[in-house]
Amino acid sequence: MKNRSRRKQVLAGTLLLTIASFVAKLLSAVYRIPFQNMVGNIGFYVYQQIYPIYGIGMTFALTGLPVFISKLVVDTREPENQVALVFRIQRILLVICLVIFCILQFGAGLIAVRMDDSRLTPVIQSVSWMFLLIPFLSSWRGYFQGKMEMRPTAYSQVIEQIVRVSVILVVAYWATHHAVSPYKMGQFAMLSAPIAGVFALTVILAWVWVHRPVRRTAKSIAEMRQQPLVSRILLEGGTLCLVSAVMLLLQLADSFSVVSGLRSFGYTLGAAQNIKGIYDRSQTLVQLGQVLSTASVTAVLPGLVMAHKRHQDVTFEHIATTNLRTNLALSLAMSVGLFALMPEVNRLLFSSAELNGTISLYCTSIVLTSILMTYNAILQSKNQYKNTMAAILFGFVVKLLINQPLIAYFGIIGASMATLLSLVSMVLLLHLLARRDLQRLISGMQVVKLSVVLGLMWLAVHSAVVVVNAMSPITSLRLQALVIAVVCIPVGIIFFFGGCLVLKVFSVREWLAIPLVSKYIKIKGVPTHENR
Repeated sequence: MKNRSRRKQVLAGTLLLTIASFVAKLLSAVYRIPFQNMVGNIGFYVYQQIYPIYGIGMTFALTGLPVFISKLVVDTREPENQVALVFRIQRILLVICLVIFCILQFGAGLIAVRMDDSRLTPVIQSVSWMFLLIPFLSSWRGYFQGKMEMRPTAYSQVIEQIVRVSVILVVAYWATHHAVSPYKMGQFAMLSAPIAGVFALTVILAWVWVHRPVRRTAKSIAEMRQQPLVSRILLEGGTLCLVSAVMLLLQLADSFSVVSGLRSFGYTLGAAQNIKGIYDRSQTLVQLGQVLSTASVTAVLPGLVMAHKRHQDVTFEHIATTNLRTNLALSLAMSVGLFALMPEVNRLLFSSAELNGTISLYCTSIVLTSILMTYNAILQSKNQYKNTMAAILFGFVVKLLINQPLIAYFGIIGASMATLLSLVSMVLLLHLLARRDLQRLISGMQVVKLSVVLGLMWLAVHSAVVVVNAMSPITSLRLQALVIAVVCIPVGIIFFFGGCLVLKVFSVREWLAIPLVSKYIKIKGVPTHENR
């Protein structure tokens, strides 16, 4: 009875955390659309140049480190030892984050010069303050998650994003109506990170105050685990952070090489900054496309861990294959849909249809990151981290090496090419290094059927766009794009799921894993014994 109650608590906590993560990521992606519309391409360029630094820091505080710390808390039996462990982790993280803060605060000028824009210095300094909060945010979030209390993490995460987004949009509105410099706007917009962090920390510390965890001297923690703890933070915690921050790492590489690459291609500094601002739109679309995959992987991870611990190999394989195949199919559908609607999506969201080919190519990242996240969840549930870290670092180095040369030769589309090549190298290397754990996950026949469905879907959506354009009397290009999106997105959804149903692309278990579809299947009375 006690085990059943605990399992129910874990499931309820996981659901709450998944919903909070979904809401936070959705907010983090959606706000950039009105923000870009207010500040324009140059303002968006300034913000996006520094955003990867913020994003990587928040990945540490929200996902990677709390998950790692929660595992350490679970493995530590005595409550007083758990608290002592948290304080020790805080001290280690504080040293690391102080070093990062000093590098960003006092080395901002050098970093800005390396980004080919010295005026970014105060923007970098603004975001640096956030790193002083990370040790406390990540450690206490991890502590409560390890105690199966997900509310502090969930509530603080949502509040943090609401505060940050609100500050950014208010700053953008103020800057637009007072003709403020894009760099001054970026400086104040980046201050939203530490301000939101303070709000989040207030929520968490309130929880700490209410629960008042007892701290006692624990020699076993203090003496026996110090050295292994540092190495585990760097390896296990670092790997979890890297996986969550894959696209941010690649964006960081773009911050250092896109403008210089475009100048080598022949553009002036102003033109290169403008193009970089347009190119950065693709990151917003990819982040929106990743929301569903991220939530799906987060939701299945506890099931994978439980099946592995209980040596339920068949159940583990079912969960892993189902998650990978559904995520692959849905991410492919989103990428193909964006490709078919790209001029209209670009114009609808960002007011102009520029660099459609570059943005469409970049959006293929949705598929590759979805595979990478699922692979990591499978390996993480088995406590395997080295292969994932090696693959991600290898892909990052590939991006660093080829990004600027490709941009200098092909123009801005070279940045999209470099991103895809780096992600492909990550996926292939990880599959090679961990082939025993990642084999037989993808069905060749399913991929063939899926390709046929996606081809028909693209044809249907493209035809619908042509028909709407021919029949619509609307003269406003942006309003026309809205009409096309409203008509053609449902067409794509119907053709995709209808084609998958006709060609039997998914098993019943896989249908049940797709959000909302499971309810439809249950209503229709389709037998679900395959999922048991």
